[in-house]
Amino acid sequence: MTRPGTQSREPDAYRTIPMFAPARPRVPSAQPAAAPDRARWNNFTRTDLQTQPMLIVPPTAASTGRKAGAGEGLALSISSALGALAGLVSWLLAAHLLPQAEVGHAAGVVSAFILIAGIAQLNLGLGLIRWLPVAGRHAPPLVWRSLLLIMPLSAVAGLGYVLFVPDLARTVAGPHGPPALGMCLFALAAAGWGVFVVHDYILVAIGRPWWAVWRNGLFAVVRITLLVVLGTTLGAQGVVLSWVGPIVVWIAAGSLVLLVVVRRFARAHAGTGVMPTRSEVVGFLAPTATAQVGYTLLLNQVPLVVILRFGPESGAAFFIAWQATVVLETAANYYMHSLSAGWAREPERAAELTSSSRRRLLVIFLPLLALGALLAGPGLSIFGAGYASAADMLRLLLLGLAFRLVVVHELGVRTAAGHGMAYARLHTASTLLVLVVALVVPASTVPDPGGVSSALLPVTLGYVAVQVVCAAHVVLVRMLGRAPGSRAA
Repeated sequence: MTRPGTQSREPDAYRTIPMFAPARPRVPSAQPAAAPDRARWNNFTRTDLQTQPMLIVPPTAASTGRKAGAGEGLALSISSALGALAGLVSWLLAAHLLPQAEVGHAAGVVSAFILIAGIAQLNLGLGLIRWLPVAGRHAPPLVWRSLLLIMPLSAVAGLGYVLFVPDLARTVAGPHGPPALGMCLFALAAAGWGVFVVHDYILVAIGRPWWAVWRNGLFAVVRITLLVVLGTTLGAQGVVLSWVGPIVVWIAAGSLVLLVVVRRFARAHAGTGVMPTRSEVVGFLAPTATAQVGYTLLLNQVPLVVILRFGPESGAAFFIAWQATVVLETAANYYMHSLSAGWAREPERAAELTSSSRRRLLVIFLPLLALGALLAGPGLSIFGAGYASAADMLRLLLLGLAFRLVVVHELGVRTAAGHGMAYARLHTASTLLVLVVALVVPASTVPDPGGVSSALLPVTLGYVAVQVVCAAHVVLVRMLGRAPGSRAA
């Protein structure tokens, strides 16, 4: 260290910061005064202290919350969009490769095990994205307990389902295969898909969001390739196997990867960690899992209701248009799920994160909805002339989805804030209203000169009306200050 008025051969690597302290009173002494090391200013002294190196810590996830939150949301949205788009492409290929009856059998099996897996997940994906960022050393047991709960539950539910609907097992086993084989493969598919989506949430929660994108993209490519190869030779069974095979391989490989990265995450946060209590887990999962069941039924049940009430031709066109809206809504929901991770890391920035997530959600998805409305006619014409007549119906569904973005954002906020009952109330109400519309809107009993769009115009207008009402409710609650983030909802 260099004293004032002297020169040093080597510059001080660390700057000296003056510190001011009260001067001690003078005490008479016989000893001669030593050379002063301090410059006296009235009753204070300026003292040179020994300098010490300062540890510069790299930015943490908390300090980079803005970029991390945006990246996590975008990664989840892209992952879900890849899966949904791959589903559309696969059914388009199946429609060109197989007879319509074979496509129907395969679609029934796939829809069934996805429905079962979605219900058996118990909304643990959203729970993990809330709890894992702060779990620290408790991360591995939290992850494996969740996965080992979902997989057996999905498998048992799958076995029970095919016992009551044996046609599903016969489709999976093929025309000459034993039904027991079909039951086992169906249960395996349900168990695998039950944790397939949860893997994405885990990767986001531990700071690996873009791994989920590559994982889902590669899965889509392999699945579509297998569909072309197996579908042409095995028919409906080949379509189902193009799902089951990749699911089993991806879960086996993905579990090994998670074993490594979750342990690394735990070691990096070995000195910290908060495990959610049993009451916290039950308090969050009980209402939100119920709402998630309703949402899962909505995605799968509304097209079925329309098919039964309006006939197979109109219902098929509605199914394709509905799947197009599901692609965008699923991506928007996944984008908002990332808010839970950011909120868990930085609860003090809850209001800022809420506002920025709303702005990004609208900036990203409103242009996509406008583009979808513009390309509705050419896009549906790819499936055939019968589907192209549903272009106006698709435009109305996209209009309703524009209002639903307000609801999607509010659902994400309530999830991040841990307001399980408020989340369940809004989610259940918005989904049940759509189901009621599909069930009670009168069907046309006269020939329809306007085609599919005219026949289903009451249903699509009802969907738009429900979304407008729900969005208005959310805005009103926010204005009154009763929403999560302002006061308890």
